[in-house]
Amino acid sequence: MIATCMGKQLRMRRIFRNGKALVLPLDHPIYFGPQRGTESPAKLLALAREHGATAVLLTAGALRQAVAEVGDLGIILRIDTTITHLGGPDTIMHLLHNATEAAALGADMVVLNCYVGIGDPAIESALLTKLAAVSAECERIGMPLCGEIIPRVSYTNPAQTMPTSADLAVAIRLGLEYGCDVVKTVYNGDPEGYAKAVETGHLPVIMAGGPKGAGEMDIFHQLHEAMTHGASGAAIGRRVWGSDHPAASLMAIRALVLEGASAEEAIAIYNGAVAGKS
Repeated sequence: MIATCMGKQLRMRRIFRNGKALVLPLDHPIYFGPQRGTESPAKLLALAREHGATAVLLTAGALRQAVAEVGDLGIILRIDTTITHLGGPDTIMHLLHNATEAAALGADMVVLNCYVGIGDPAIESALLTKLAAVSAECERIGMPLCGEIIPRVSYTNPAQTMPTSADLAVAIRLGLEYGCDVVKTVYNGDPEGYAKAVETGHLPVIMAGGPKGAGEMDIFHQLHEAMTHGASGAAIGRRVWGSDHPAASLMAIRALVLEGASAEEAIAIYNGAVAGKS
Protein backbone atom coordinates (compact mmCIF):
# COMPACT_ATOMS: atom_id res chain seq x y z
CA MET A 1 0.00 0.00 0.00
CA ILE A 2 1.52 3.33 -1.03
CA ALA A 3 1.27 6.00 1.66
CA THR A 4 3.99 8.59 1.26
CA CYS A 5 3.26 10.84 4.23
CA MET A 6 1.77 10.67 7.70
CA GLY A 7 -1.46 12.36 6.59
CA LYS A 8 -2.11 9.66 4.00
CA GLN A 9 -1.24 6.90 6.44
CA LEU A 10 -3.64 8.18 9.10
CA ARG A 11 -6.48 8.70 6.66
CA MET A 12 -5.99 5.35 4.94
CA ARG A 13 -6.32 3.45 8.21
CA ARG A 14 -9.83 4.87 8.60
CA ILE A 15 -10.81 3.21 5.31
CA PHE A 16 -8.92 -0.09 5.61
CA ARG A 17 -9.17 -2.43 8.60
CA ASN A 18 -6.36 -4.99 8.68
CA GLY A 19 -5.69 -4.24 5.03
CA LYS A 20 -9.29 -4.74 3.85
CA ALA A 21 -11.99 -2.20 2.99
CA LEU A 22 -15.75 -2.60 2.68
CA VAL A 23 -17.26 0.51 1.13
CA LEU A 24 -20.94 1.34 0.71
CA PRO A 25 -21.20 3.75 -2.26
CA LEU A 26 -24.21 6.06 -2.43
CA ASP A 27 -23.07 8.54 -5.07
CA HIS A 28 -25.27 7.09 -7.83
CA PRO A 29 -28.02 9.78 -7.68
CA ILE A 30 -25.65 12.43 -9.03
CA TYR A 31 -25.98 10.66 -12.40
CA PHE A 32 -29.17 8.59 -12.19
CA GLY A 33 -31.22 10.74 -9.83
CA PRO A 34 -32.89 9.15 -6.80
CA GLN A 35 -33.17 5.38 -7.03
CA ARG A 36 -35.07 3.03 -4.77
CA GLY A 37 -32.97 2.65 -1.66
CA THR A 38 -31.06 5.95 -1.99
CA GLU A 39 -33.83 8.30 -0.87
CA SER A 40 -32.19 9.00 2.52
CA PRO A 41 -28.39 9.25 2.75
CA ALA A 42 -28.67 9.32 6.54
CA LYS A 43 -30.43 5.95 6.58
CA LEU A 44 -27.76 4.47 4.32
CA LEU A 45 -24.96 5.70 6.59
CA ALA A 46 -26.76 4.18 9.55
CA LEU A 47 -27.03 0.92 7.61
CA ALA A 48 -23.32 1.02 6.77
CA ARG A 49 -22.30 1.81 10.35
CA GLU A 50 -24.55 -0.78 11.98
CA HIS A 51 -23.83 -3.67 9.63
CA GLY A 52 -20.12 -3.66 9.10
CA ALA A 53 -18.92 -1.31 6.37
CA THR A 54 -15.58 0.38 6.96
CA ALA A 55 -16.38 3.41 4.80
CA VAL A 56 -18.96 5.14 2.64
CA LEU A 57 -18.47 6.78 -0.75
CA LEU A 58 -20.67 9.82 -1.29
CA THR A 59 -20.90 13.44 -2.41
CA ALA A 60 -20.50 16.46 -0.15
CA GLY A 61 -24.21 17.17 -0.41
CA ALA A 62 -25.16 13.70 0.76
CA LEU A 63 -22.59 13.91 3.56
CA ARG A 64 -24.14 17.16 4.74
CA GLN A 65 -27.56 15.49 4.98
CA ALA A 66 -26.14 12.45 6.78
CA VAL A 67 -23.28 13.81 8.89
CA ALA A 68 -24.94 12.90 12.20
CA GLU A 69 -24.78 9.19 11.20
CA VAL A 70 -21.06 9.02 10.32
CA GLY A 71 -19.80 7.48 13.56
CA ASP A 72 -16.47 5.78 12.91
CA LEU A 73 -17.04 5.27 9.18
CA GLY A 74 -14.31 6.38 6.80
CA ILE A 75 -15.42 9.09 4.37
CA ILE A 76 -14.53 8.72 0.68
CA LEU A 77 -15.69 11.87 -1.06
CA ARG A 78 -16.72 11.87 -4.72
CA ILE A 79 -15.08 15.01 -6.12
CA ASP A 80 -15.99 14.66 -9.79
CA THR A 81 -19.11 13.91 -11.76
CA THR A 82 -20.50 13.66 -15.24
CA ILE A 83 -23.56 15.09 -16.89
CA THR A 84 -26.79 13.39 -15.87
CA HIS A 85 -28.22 10.37 -17.64
CA LEU A 86 -30.70 12.82 -19.20
CA GLY A 87 -27.88 14.69 -20.89
CA GLY A 88 -25.67 12.17 -22.62
CA PRO A 89 -22.52 10.06 -22.23
CA ASP A 90 -21.09 9.55 -18.77
CA THR A 91 -17.52 9.98 -20.01
CA ILE A 92 -17.76 13.79 -20.11
CA MET A 93 -16.77 14.93 -16.63
CA HIS A 94 -16.02 17.92 -14.44
CA LEU A 95 -14.77 18.45 -10.91
CA LEU A 96 -17.16 19.16 -8.04
CA HIS A 97 -14.38 20.00 -5.57
CA ASN A 98 -10.63 19.93 -5.37
CA ALA A 99 -8.76 17.81 -2.83
CA THR A 100 -8.16 20.74 -0.47
CA GLU A 101 -11.88 21.47 -0.33
CA ALA A 102 -12.52 17.77 0.30
CA ALA A 103 -10.13 17.85 3.25
CA ALA A 104 -12.02 20.82 4.70
CA LEU A 105 -15.26 18.84 4.31
CA GLY A 106 -13.85 16.00 6.41
CA ALA A 107 -12.85 13.48 3.73
CA ASP A 108 -10.46 10.65 4.51
CA MET A 109 -10.00 9.87 0.81
CA VAL A 110 -11.15 11.33 -2.50
CA VAL A 111 -12.33 9.37 -5.52
CA LEU A 112 -12.66 10.31 -9.16
CA ASN A 113 -13.50 8.48 -12.37
CA CYS A 114 -11.22 7.86 -15.31
CA TYR A 115 -12.49 5.72 -18.17
CA VAL A 116 -9.88 4.41 -20.60
CA GLY A 117 -10.14 2.80 -24.01
CA ILE A 118 -13.29 4.73 -24.88
CA GLY A 119 -12.21 5.48 -28.44
CA ASP A 120 -12.15 9.28 -28.08
CA PRO A 121 -8.58 10.57 -27.53
CA ALA A 122 -9.69 14.08 -26.55
CA ILE A 123 -12.05 12.87 -23.83
CA GLU A 124 -9.59 10.29 -22.51
CA SER A 125 -6.84 12.93 -22.44
CA ALA A 126 -9.09 15.25 -20.42
CA LEU A 127 -9.85 12.46 -17.95
CA LEU A 128 -6.18 11.60 -17.51
CA THR A 129 -5.23 15.26 -17.16
CA LYS A 130 -7.83 15.58 -14.39
CA LEU A 131 -6.41 12.50 -12.67
CA ALA A 132 -2.86 13.83 -12.83
CA ALA A 133 -3.80 17.26 -11.45
CA VAL A 134 -5.79 15.85 -8.54
CA SER A 135 -3.03 13.32 -7.79
CA ALA A 136 -0.45 16.09 -7.49
CA GLU A 137 -2.69 18.09 -5.15
CA CYS A 138 -3.42 14.99 -3.03
CA GLU A 139 0.32 14.38 -2.67
CA ARG A 140 0.87 17.96 -1.50
CA ILE A 141 -1.79 17.86 1.21
CA GLY A 142 -1.59 14.23 2.34
CA MET A 143 -4.98 13.13 0.98
CA PRO A 144 -5.32 9.53 -0.27
CA LEU A 145 -6.62 9.23 -3.83
CA CYS A 146 -8.76 6.41 -5.18
CA GLY A 147 -8.79 6.28 -8.97
CA GLU A 148 -11.93 4.64 -10.31
CA ILE A 149 -10.25 3.50 -13.51
CA ILE A 150 -12.42 1.33 -15.73
CA PRO A 151 -11.73 0.15 -19.29
CA ARG A 152 -14.55 0.97 -21.72
CA VAL A 153 -13.23 -0.88 -24.76
CA SER A 154 -15.58 -1.75 -27.62
CA TYR A 155 -14.60 -5.32 -28.46
CA THR A 156 -15.28 -6.91 -31.84
CA ASN A 157 -16.87 -9.88 -30.09
CA PRO A 158 -20.28 -8.66 -28.84
CA ALA A 159 -20.23 -11.37 -26.17
CA GLN A 160 -17.20 -9.66 -24.56
CA THR A 161 -19.08 -7.34 -22.21
CA MET A 162 -16.43 -7.12 -19.47
CA PRO A 163 -12.85 -5.85 -19.86
CA THR A 164 -10.19 -8.39 -20.70
CA SER A 165 -7.64 -9.04 -17.98
CA ALA A 166 -4.99 -7.39 -20.15
CA ASP A 167 -7.08 -4.21 -20.30
CA LEU A 168 -7.73 -4.38 -16.56
CA ALA A 169 -3.97 -4.61 -16.04
CA VAL A 170 -3.55 -1.38 -18.02
CA ALA A 171 -6.20 0.35 -15.91
CA ILE A 172 -4.77 -0.76 -12.57
CA ARG A 173 -1.18 0.04 -13.55
CA LEU A 174 -2.27 3.51 -14.69
CA GLY A 175 -3.34 4.10 -11.09
CA LEU A 176 0.20 3.41 -9.92
CA GLU A 177 1.79 5.52 -12.64
CA TYR A 178 -0.53 8.47 -11.95
CA GLY A 179 0.11 8.43 -8.21
CA CYS A 180 -3.13 6.90 -6.92
CA ASP A 181 -3.13 5.16 -3.56
CA VAL A 182 -6.02 2.80 -4.40
CA VAL A 183 -7.73 1.70 -7.61
CA LYS A 184 -11.42 0.88 -7.78
CA THR A 185 -12.37 -1.16 -10.84
CA VAL A 186 -14.57 -4.00 -12.02
CA TYR A 187 -14.05 -7.72 -11.61
CA ASN A 188 -14.20 -9.46 -14.98
CA GLY A 189 -14.83 -13.09 -14.04
CA ASP A 190 -11.34 -14.27 -15.04
CA PRO A 191 -9.77 -15.19 -11.68
CA GLU A 192 -6.24 -15.95 -12.83
CA GLY A 193 -6.06 -13.02 -15.24
CA TYR A 194 -7.48 -10.68 -12.62
CA ALA A 195 -4.92 -11.86 -10.07
CA LYS A 196 -2.08 -11.09 -12.48
CA ALA A 197 -3.56 -7.66 -13.27
CA VAL A 198 -3.74 -6.81 -9.56
CA GLU A 199 -0.23 -8.14 -8.92
CA THR A 200 1.35 -6.02 -11.66
CA GLY A 201 -0.51 -2.90 -10.49
CA HIS A 202 1.20 -2.84 -7.05
CA LEU A 203 -1.77 -1.04 -5.46
CA PRO A 204 -4.73 -2.07 -3.31
CA VAL A 205 -7.64 -2.81 -5.65
CA ILE A 206 -11.25 -2.40 -4.56
CA MET A 207 -13.81 -4.36 -6.56
CA ALA A 208 -16.65 -2.24 -7.93
CA GLY A 209 -20.03 -3.90 -7.51
CA GLY A 210 -21.66 -2.77 -10.72
CA PRO A 211 -25.34 -3.11 -11.67
CA LYS A 212 -27.58 -5.48 -9.77
CA GLY A 213 -27.51 -8.86 -11.52
CA ALA A 214 -30.35 -11.22 -12.26
CA GLY A 215 -29.61 -13.39 -9.21
CA GLU A 216 -29.46 -12.12 -5.64
CA MET A 217 -26.67 -14.59 -4.82
CA ASP A 218 -24.38 -13.77 -7.78
CA ILE A 219 -22.51 -11.06 -5.89
CA PHE A 220 -21.27 -13.50 -3.24
CA HIS A 221 -19.57 -15.77 -5.77
CA GLN A 222 -18.08 -12.80 -7.66
CA LEU A 223 -16.77 -11.27 -4.45
CA HIS A 224 -15.23 -14.49 -3.25
CA GLU A 225 -13.38 -14.93 -6.54
CA ALA A 226 -12.10 -11.34 -6.47
CA MET A 227 -11.08 -11.43 -2.81
CA THR A 228 -9.23 -14.72 -3.20
CA HIS A 229 -7.45 -13.44 -6.31
CA GLY A 230 -5.94 -10.22 -5.05
CA ALA A 231 -8.65 -7.68 -4.25
CA SER A 232 -8.21 -5.68 -1.05
CA GLY A 233 -11.86 -4.85 -0.66
CA ALA A 234 -15.14 -4.07 -2.35
CA ALA A 235 -17.43 -1.12 -3.00
CA ILE A 236 -20.94 -2.55 -3.24
CA GLY A 237 -23.87 -0.14 -3.54
CA ARG A 238 -26.74 -1.17 -5.79
CA ARG A 239 -26.53 -4.77 -4.66
CA VAL A 240 -26.91 -3.65 -1.05
CA TRP A 241 -29.37 -0.74 -0.99
CA GLY A 242 -31.04 -2.12 -4.15
CA SER A 243 -31.57 -5.48 -2.46
CA ASP A 244 -34.88 -6.54 -0.92
CA HIS A 245 -32.83 -7.19 2.25
CA PRO A 246 -30.07 -4.54 2.49
CA ALA A 247 -28.93 -5.36 6.03
CA ALA A 248 -28.69 -9.08 5.29
CA SER A 249 -26.75 -8.37 2.09
CA LEU A 250 -24.26 -6.12 3.86
CA MET A 251 -23.74 -8.56 6.73
CA ALA A 252 -22.97 -11.36 4.28
CA ILE A 253 -20.66 -9.18 2.20
CA ARG A 254 -18.82 -8.11 5.36
CA ALA A 255 -18.19 -11.76 6.21
CA LEU A 256 -16.69 -12.29 2.76
CA VAL A 257 -14.58 -9.16 2.54
CA LEU A 258 -13.40 -8.63 6.10
CA GLU A 259 -13.59 -12.09 7.64
CA GLY A 260 -12.61 -14.36 4.74
CA ALA A 261 -15.87 -16.29 4.53
CA SER A 262 -16.61 -18.48 1.53
CA ALA A 263 -19.45 -17.71 -0.85
CA GLU A 264 -21.48 -20.55 0.67
CA GLU A 265 -20.91 -19.21 4.20
CA ALA A 266 -21.93 -15.72 3.09
CA ILE A 267 -25.10 -17.07 1.49
CA ALA A 268 -25.91 -18.89 4.73
CA ILE A 269 -25.44 -15.65 6.69
CA TYR A 270 -27.70 -13.84 4.22
CA ASN A 271 -30.41 -16.50 4.38
CA GLY A 272 -30.21 -16.65 8.17
CA ALA A 273 -30.57 -12.88 8.48
CA VAL A 274 -33.53 -12.86 6.10
CA ALA A 275 -35.22 -15.74 7.94
CA GLY A 276 -34.65 -13.98 11.26
CA LYS A 277 -36.71 -11.03 10.04
CA SER A 278 -39.68 -13.11 8.88
